[in-house]
Amino acid sequence: MAVKSRKRTGVALLALLTVAGSTVAAVFFIYGRSSVSFLICRSAFDYYLMSGSKELDEEARSGLSSTYYFTSYYLNGILSAAEGTGSEGALRRALRIIDTMIATSERFQDRGRVYPAWKPFSITADSSIPRPNLHYSFQATVPIARAAAIIMRSPDWRVKYRATADRYIQFVDQSIIQYWYHAEMHDEIPWLDADRFPFWNDNASNLGLVAGFLYQATGNESYRTIADTVGKALKVKLVPHGKGWIWDDGTIPIGSDTDNIPGSVGNQAGVPDTSHANREAFLMTSLYEAGILFSRADLDRMAHTVTETLWNQSTDSPAFSNYLNGSNAPYRVYKRPGLNGSVYHGWVLLGGYSPTVQTIMVDELEAILKGRKNPSLERNATSYGGMLGLSGHLLRNFTCSSLNR
Repeated sequence: MAVKSRKRTGVALLALLTVAGSTVAAVFFIYGRSSVSFLICRSAFDYYLMSGSKELDEEARSGLSSTYYFTSYYLNGILSAAEGTGSEGALRRALRIIDTMIATSERFQDRGRVYPAWKPFSITADSSIPRPNLHYSFQATVPIARAAAIIMRSPDWRVKYRATADRYIQFVDQSIIQYWYHAEMHDEIPWLDADRFPFWNDNASNLGLVAGFLYQATGNESYRTIADTVGKALKVKLVPHGKGWIWDDGTIPIGSDTDNIPGSVGNQAGVPDTSHANREAFLMTSLYEAGILFSRADLDRMAHTVTETLWNQSTDSPAFSNYLNGSNAPYRVYKRPGLNGSVYHGWVLLGGYSPTVQTIMVDELEAILKGRKNPSLERNATSYGGMLGLSGHLLRNFTCSSLNR
């Protein structure tokens, strides 16, 4: 009897191991797409989305553009993951957050017209009437326009979520294009006036992103014109630096850009800082994908900015310099070498076109997951939406790279 019992136990164990092995294989081949790197990125994304879910819901209910400015980092990561995996669940998660954000907007009246807008409303040097915050609102609406573009690019999602995309297009058009661009800016982009703004302003990048995504979603040429105007202004500034790009080299006054932060030393290198320049990498990639202005050669050179100038050439402990020229001088309150080297919300997207950048960014994610320490790893791990953005954008890159072979 004991022998038979042991045989039955052995058969049961073998069956269990077979099922377990099949499950592991299914996870690897389906969930992980037969790629260890993809499996790591997807597992990390799912974990950080789940762990940050409560915080995201709380942010979405705030009704504040000053909060949504940072929520945008999370949302762009989720949207990238939805694109990269085809996960409708990830898409719906982003849509729920966006729907809550839009629902908190208020009716803002100006010159007899009403626009949707988020608080805070404040008096500025340009207006004695309390108005929405331009800087926060521009960045907060980027993922909303992008969500509409993603829906309209997908045959399946376009059928199912067309009404949602239309709502998003209308909200962004009214709150950004109609109010800010037409009513307040009078169809001019002030940050492109070199006499008033001698170096690049990231409000221009965010406007270009909004307009570019609206164009992708609608095909409306008026949106393309805005995005093209912003893109041309940036392209004029681009100067070869080694195999990469640099812009505004030596034009930013030393000690400027303190942002009124206690203890801030401002810009100490005279060139754009790495963290803020994520927006220009994001802009170039997005406009290229929309068929606006930038070429694959432009993207390749931007990728070399990462691989040749920003990256420290380490695979075990990747780090990125504080400034676009490779300097590790302090920036604002980020005074350690590499502490201003955040790459998770713009530079990482170049991995969809550069296998080297993708490898570097996967190494960055894995080093963080392994508990490795350096200032760049710390910044990318702890910034708003850092891990969600990094893993989500990496998932999108796998799909982009397969399409661009």
